[in-house]
Formats: sequence, C-alpha cells, structure tokens
Amino acid sequence: MKDIVKISNKIENFSFKELVLASIAHLFVALAGIAASRAVVLDRLLPFGLSLLAGSSITFTPAAAIGVFLGYFFPVVGNGGFRYIASLFALVAIKLLLSNYKKIVSSPVFLTLISLLSNLITSAVALKSLETTPLDVATESLLCAMGTFFIARSFAIISRSPAGLSSDELATMLISLSILVLGLNNLQLNGISLGRILGVFLILTSAKYGGIISGAVSGIAVSLTVTLSNTSGNIGVALAFAGLLAGIFSSLGKYAQISVLVIFSFIGSVTTADTVLISQTVVEAALGSALFLTLPRKAGIVLGKIFSSQPKLSVPAGFKKSLTMRLELASNALKDVSETVEQVSTELSKINSPDFGTVISAIERDACAGCKLRVHCWESKRNDTINAILEMTKAVKQGECSPESAATPEFKGRCIRVSRVGNAAYKRYSDYASHIAAENRIDEVRSVVSDQFNGISSMLYDLSVDFNNDEKFDNAAADNAAAALKNLDIRVDEACSRIDKYGRMTLEFKLKKTPELIINKLQVMKMVSVVCERDFDVPTISEVGGDIYIVLNEHAAINIDIGVEQISASDSNMCGDAYKYFVDGKGHFVMVLSDGMGTGGRAAVDGAMASGLMARLLKAGFGYDCSLKILNSSMLFKSTDESLATVDIASIDLYTGTTELYKAGAAPTIIRRSGKTGKAQSTSLPAGILRDIGFDKASVKCKNGDIVVLMSDGATSGGTDWIRAEIEAWQDGSAQALAERLCECAKRRRDDKHEDDITVMAAILQKAV
Repeated sequence: MKDIVKISNKIENFSFKELVLASIAHLFVALAGIAASRAVVLDRLLPFGLSLLAGSSITFTPAAAIGVFLGYFFPVVGNGGFRYIASLFALVAIKLLLSNYKKIVSSPVFLTLISLLSNLITSAVALKSLETTPLDVATESLLCAMGTFFIARSFAIISRSPAGLSSDELATMLISLSILVLGLNNLQLNGISLGRILGVFLILTSAKYGGIISGAVSGIAVSLTVTLSNTSGNIGVALAFAGLLAGIFSSLGKYAQISVLVIFSFIGSVTTADTVLISQTVVEAALGSALFLTLPRKAGIVLGKIFSSQPKLSVPAGFKKSLTMRLELASNALKDVSETVEQVSTELSKINSPDFGTVISAIERDACAGCKLRVHCWESKRNDTINAILEMTKAVKQGECSPESAATPEFKGRCIRVSRVGNAAYKRYSDYASHIAAENRIDEVRSVVSDQFNGISSMLYDLSVDFNNDEKFDNAAADNAAAALKNLDIRVDEACSRIDKYGRMTLEFKLKKTPELIINKLQVMKMVSVVCERDFDVPTISEVGGDIYIVLNEHAAINIDIGVEQISASDSNMCGDAYKYFVDGKGHFVMVLSDGMGTGGRAAVDGAMASGLMARLLKAGFGYDCSLKILNSSMLFKSTDESLATVDIASIDLYTGTTELYKAGAAPTIIRRSGKTGKAQSTSLPAGILRDIGFDKASVKCKNGDIVVLMSDGATSGGTDWIRAEIEAWQDGSAQALAERLCECAKRRRDDKHEDDITVMAAILQKAV
C-alpha cells in the first residue's frame, strides 16, 4: 500500500514500511515527551519536558508537543504541571512561526535561548501564585536551557546517521538519554525504580559498545540524574566510577562489566547505612544487569550504532602534502650523498693511489743501505739497476719465489747483494700489489654504496609520486562503509578508502577483537559493495595482536590461471632458475623469473637472491627501475667473484589486461593474442655485471584467453619457433599443463649436449567470475 503526500507542490510516494517506521519514530518521541515532562528535579521542578519540546526537530515537534502536554496535564508533583503548559504553547507557536527559517529553527543556540526565555517569563508571572522562589525559577530555567541544547544536538546527530560518534557527540546522546531515565525514576514498585534500572542498563550498554569514554560519560550522566532525583549522592558517585570501570573491563566480556557495576552499587548504598536503600539498590543493579544480558543481538546492533565511536579517517590532505614533501627532501638528500661519495672517491684515489717509484726507493733502502758499491749501481748505472729490479718484480708478479734469478746477467755480475735485492723486491712488490688490490676493492665498494644511495633515493621519489599523484583518499566512502558495517555488528575504529591512479578503490578497516565478534566475509563484501556502488572481492582478514584488519579490493575483471614447471640440469636437486608470482595490491598480477649464472648451487643462490629481492621490493610498492638498481648493486657487492642473474618480469593489469614486460638479460617472452603469437626479446645485460644497467621494456594489451609465457635460457636453446607453434595450438588446457608440456619438449629438443636448467611460467588470462 502506498499513500500520496503533497509537499511543496511535489508528490512523493512512501511505502507501507516507511510509513510504519515513521509512525513508530513519532510515537517514540511522544512517549519520550511524557517521560521528560515527568523528570522531577529537587522534588518540585519539571524543566525537561520543555527541553525535549524545544530541542526536537520541526518534523517531530507535533509528536513532542502531544507527549509533553500529556505529561504536564497529569502532573507528578502537586499542581505544578499546569504552569508549564503556557510555556509549551509559547514554544510551539515560536517554532511554527519560524518553520520556514530552517537554519534558525534548527540552531541549538536559538532553541536554547527560546526555551530559557519561555520558562523564565511564564515562571516569573506565576511566581506569587505558586510556592516557588526566584532561585527555583533561575535554576529551573537554566536546567531547561541546558537540556534543550543537548536534546537539539541529539536530534541533529540522529538525522545524519553517522558511522560513529565523536566524544562530544557521544556525551550529548548519553546526557539526553539520562534525562529520559530521570523521567522514569518515579515509576516504582516497593521502592524499586524503573528509571534507576534503566540507568544501570544504559551504563552497561554504553560501556559495552562505546568503550571507556562512553562508559565514563554514561556513569556520570546517570549519577547526575540519580542525585537530582534526591537519591543518595554516595550511590551517584559509585555509579560514576562503575561506568568508568565497566568501559575499561568491556574487553573482558559482559560478566566482568556486571560484576564491577554490582560491586560499586553495593558499596555506594552501604555508605548510606540505610538497609532498605541497600536492598533496593542491589535489586535495581541486578535487574538492570539481567536486562543487559537478555539484550537480543539485533537490538545490540542498533545500540552499537548509537554508542560506538567515530572511526578515524586516514590521510587528510595536509598530512599527505607534508609526507610528500618529506619524501622528496629525503630523496634529494640521498642523491646528494651519492654524488658526494663519488666526488670523495675520485679525490681519494688521486691522493692514496700507490706510486711504483716508492717501491724502487724502498728496495734501494732495504737492500743497498751500507753497501760500498752502491755508488756504482745507483749513480753511474741507475737505469740498468732499475731495469734489473723491474725484471725481478715481473717474476714476483708471475709467482716466482726467487725473483733474483730473473735479474739481468750484467746486474748479477756487478752486484754483491743480488739475493738481498731479490728478497726486498719480493716483499716490497707484494705489498704494492696488495695495496693496489685493496684500493680497487675499496673503489668497488664506494661505487656500490653510491649505487645503493641512488637506488634508495629513487625509491623515496617513487613513493612521493605515489602519494602525491597516484592515490586519493575518499573519506566519505570510508565513513559510509564503516556506517554500513555497523549493521553487521562490526564497529570500526579506523577506516581508510584509497583510490589509485587507475580509479580503483581499496578499503581498509581496523577494529578491536572481541569474543562475540563474528565476521561473515560475504556479508561484508555485499554490504560495502552496495554502499560504495562498486564491486569488491571477498575481503582478506588478518589479526595482529588484539586488532582485526579487513581489506577489500575492488573486483577485477580478469583472473589469472598460473602454471610453473622446472627441470634441473643433470637432474640435480638444485635449480639455478628461481621464480615468484603475486598480486601487488594495486591490481597487477606479477611474475618474476631469474636465471642464475651456470647451474647447481652457485646459480641457485644467484637466481633465488635476484627473484626474491625483486619480489620483495615490488610488493613493497617500489618501482621496477629503482628495484633493479638495488638488486644490481647488491649482487655486485655480494662477493668478489663474478655473480650475475637475469631478471624477467611480466606485470598483468587485472582490470584492463595490459601486460608490461621488463627484461634484463632474459630469454624471449612469448605472448599469444587472439590466437597469434609474438616474441619480446632482450638486449640488456643481466644484473651483477656492470653498475649501470636497465630494463628493456615492452607493453601489450591482452584479453580473455590470451597467454603469457616466461622462460629461462634452457627452454629456448633450440629456438622459439616450435614454442610459438605449441602455444598457438594449445586449446582448453590449464596453464600448469601447458608449462609441463613446454618443459618436456624443451628437454627432448636439446641438441647442443649442454645441460641447463629449464623453467617455464605460463599465465592464461580468464574472465573473472
């Protein structure tokens, strides 16, 4: 059934369900008006009915007016209720007259002012005819105004359906609810108050779903209402502490919260030394706790929406800009360090480079000091002597242990210390050669360090670009998604919505782990997909300490069927080829294949290092070029022996099918598109040979059914024509079956009698479900 209602010359249709919900909301406001108007303060004042009427939104003003009128018409304190009816009519008249000025009539400050004035004027007029004092009038008017402010803000908060409440919003809601609790204090049976029972329930519920802050505020608010209703202040103080501790113990479960509240209620009542009050307080605490324990899960979800705190939304624009600037500054600083290292290295090599002339002088000093014939060798025949020593040093360089045998016959005939000169030549030249080797190694180390600084600088620069240009943060989507998850009883502490440069959204949520927390992945996926109007994959859920992390990535259009097969050379247990494949978190499926130099253990170490380090850097979000720089410098620095490995990467965009190829000394890659194959070859050097290397790059647009095949050199030794034919003829098989077939065929086709490791990685693009 649908009714038609005319609003501003427009016709709007409301479903039966919407009308029922609206009727229930208006009925609740009317009942709240009755309760608020019967909230007695100091046994004679009734200000809060006017507060609820003044603070209610213009939509609910009629319902509030009816409820408040009924509450004051049947006064709870003597005949005092009738004097508030005049204020009631004044408030209704003012709000209706100003209803077209929405900003004014919805302002908490304005509503507070009119409630203060209406109560103050009507009470002052009736001051002589009633048993009230000017102090009562002032107190009542101030309480009315303060109540109006909190209730007006509460209506505004409820109307926007937030994902959670900030600290001040939470306090506002709890104070408004405590006013209603105060109105129910007079509903008693044998001294047991319904209001105080609901006060206990409010403390436990708010502490359960809102934590420490919510529990503390609710405890203070209920404590204030208990005190205003002339219940012992000792009990009020005890309830305030109970609310704080109930929030602290909320992570330990419901029974821990109940125990704390019952104990403090008992302590507070005992201090009054009133046995009747003690029994009443304990019974009220027990009944409120029982009501809390019997709370249905669906009702708990609704209450959780009210009391849960607002999630923190990540990365505001100012912080993002500051972070970007810091990353750029760090990148430039490291680049300057790299250049400085190079300059210092050049200058040091000039200063510290060994001089062979010092070797000749040292030999003369060691061997010829005190020789009577020295004047004939080093002065009259200096060139012949130096030539003889050079022959000796050549012998030392060639590994001769007795270099004097290499001296010229002329030198042997005139020198009486040939053996001594030979020993000095051996020692001094050996020291010189060691010094030269050390300088060369130090120069290599300086170069590698410089490359490392350059690589890190590039990494930081890439990160700054990602933060500044590639990603945006949609706080509205994060807030809406967090609000939607509250319908599944999932209360989010922190939320982040990132949109990358391709327009794809990733949602991340952080929440506390609780014993009763149940997360249904499919429900989370459907709920968030509806709210954000995007399709998401099933979320990944991880637990770190006491926190739960939920991550949802936008659903990709492409799925990858991956297959890998390896055959080691000579059936060895160790393969020199190594591979990795993963999804990088930005919508790309990445395959990495590395072929270490040679075969066996040494090649296995090089291949594993290259593929493993490259995969780690790419997963961390760094770019391909700077990751290659870090890998290359690491392999150069790994050992004094030659160490190298090819790097072959294919990055497949799971949303568009675009495939990026990055090759450093790698074997050809075969790609089948629409049934036809093409080949991508590399002319660049492997990592670990020279300092300055780079990727050969290619890009190709693939689609459903296309195939991408990465291979090591062992698979292509017989050429690639047969591989292309096999791939073109492949139909309806899995990627794993294709990889196995290519591997076996490559092994049978080897005709160069040279064993090599064979690795094939096959990826078939499929339409995602």
